[in-house]
Amino acid sequence: MLAAVLCCAMTTTVFTACGSDDDSSTPEEQSGDTPAYVEMTFTFWGTQDMLDIADMKVTYNDGTGDKTETVTTANWVKTVKAALPVSFKFERKVTLKEGVTLNDDQTYSYINTHFVEYAVLNAKGKGIKSGTAGSMGQPNGLKGSTINSVITSGRMNASHTYDFDKDGKCPQLDFPE
Repeated sequence: MLAAVLCCAMTTTVFTACGSDDDSSTPEEQSGDTPAYVEMTFTFWGTQDMLDIADMKVTYNDGTGDKTETVTTANWVKTVKAALPVSFKFERKVTLKEGVTLNDDQTYSYINTHFVEYAVLNAKGKGIKSGTAGSMGQPNGLKGSTINSVITSGRMNASHTYDFDKDGKCPQLDFPE
């Protein structure tokens, strides 16, 4: 009988030792529903013709300041992750390459669209909410003088900003249901 009492007492002690004396987290934090980060993959779509005739630079802000990259592939893709709240920016500037001569007998393919995938994550990196957004379109073709005008006028440039608050809400991505 004494052995059984000692065994129960030791078991109680073991279970008590496993629990936390300071459980100051809220039920929301315990369930993992508290937004902590956002991860976003952003794509600017392009074409080989755009790479051949234009210089493209993308300036983006991943929550730590502006960074600039030269576009070297038809589709520019960047994944960024930051703690909430954060504002992400993606801006593409397209200029005609120096020395390029465009011919009106040729059609140049272009596209001016983007795509976004995002996930709001808890502190452990588990997804709470995710979604996609972007502009739709297929590559189009323009004659040399017309594509020259489109590029030099800045109509191929694009800028997109996504402002996530501390709760992971983004007015640019939260659409009414």
